[in-house]
Amino acid sequence: MSYEPKTLWNRHFITILIFGFLTGTAGQMVGPLLSKYSLSLGMPLALASSLVGLLSGISCFARPFAGAAVDRLNRKHMMMLSLALYIIAYIGYRFFPYVPAIVISRVIQGMGSSMLGISRMAFATEFIPKDRMGEGVTLSSFGVVISQALGPGIGLWVAENWGYHVCFTIALVSSSVGLLLISLMPYRHTLPETKRKITFSGLIDRRILPYGLLAGMLGMVTNMASSFVALLGDERNIPNVALFFTVYAVLAVILRPLTGRLLDRYGLSVQIYPAFVIVSLCFLCLGVAQSLPMILLAAVCKTLSQGVALPSIQGSVIKKLGREHAGVASATILIVQDAFCWLAPTVGGFIATGLGYTKMFLIYAAFALLGIPVYWLLQRHEAKHPIR
Repeated sequence: MSYEPKTLWNRHFITILIFGFLTGTAGQMVGPLLSKYSLSLGMPLALASSLVGLLSGISCFARPFAGAAVDRLNRKHMMMLSLALYIIAYIGYRFFPYVPAIVISRVIQGMGSSMLGISRMAFATEFIPKDRMGEGVTLSSFGVVISQALGPGIGLWVAENWGYHVCFTIALVSSSVGLLLISLMPYRHTLPETKRKITFSGLIDRRILPYGLLAGMLGMVTNMASSFVALLGDERNIPNVALFFTVYAVLAVILRPLTGRLLDRYGLSVQIYPAFVIVSLCFLCLGVAQSLPMILLAAVCKTLSQGVALPSIQGSVIKKLGREHAGVASATILIVQDAFCWLAPTVGGFIATGLGYTKMFLIYAAFALLGIPVYWLLQRHEAKHPIR
């Protein structure tokens, strides 16, 4: 790196937050529209509905190699490459309105997605003081969190008033500005000699897999909500259920700065144990919801559990391993998290078909509580065999 930062809120760290907002808004604008746009092009419903999940599937398999690359190659260049793949995908969506082109563009975007989150977080650690690493890592995605609050609404409004192509154009321009910002940042790449060889541990750090399991058990609520909240609203005649996502995003923006400070001051346990209880309450609220207030209470529970604890898991692991291992640490966690986010709604769909939404959510509520003994066992293990 070019220098050891003295303060957290330096201009380079702020630039990374702006970058996350620009690229996150582009992705949040496009993602919710893609299935609808694909159907308008004549894509079969089964393929169109699976197109959004394709991103997590590709990312799950590509993340080990992305993490190793981020820890060995120039992190700035990796960010630029990953965003370039996003830009190529947006060009495909914008200028090639054909079913095969949309599928190919989504695959390209998935390859970029496998690298972008890892490289952004790893690159951000270069501009975070060591004594504020936990707080800095959790805040490094703050711009992305804001984009989650604004992006879907912007995308839907633009598409309805000006069409899909204008939406894709805005995403393309926003990502291009983000690429320009990162290209202008100073960065000197250094690589320890021990990092030049690639081994299995350079792709996946087995010590971190339990943290990936914890992240997956918390993170699955995101795709479960995305897949079933709207369907639940239709079945139970609950209006305005989309407010679930707005409430979550707004609260996450408010709470994100606090989570990093809690992590640095009190450690991970103060967040993890309550998080699994509260995420279970989120599923419970969704299962019994018959009105909008219960849906919104579930959104609050989602923020206080997944929204608070998930970034702290990554921050805690990077604090243990150091910034030089940020790539493989993030990749290991995200591999398991992607797998849960990919499989949870699929399994949930089969359960809901046979048992209904209420029993499905109650089953997931019980499953989420298993995170408590998993973390307790992990703590006992690390007390005897600490990560070094």
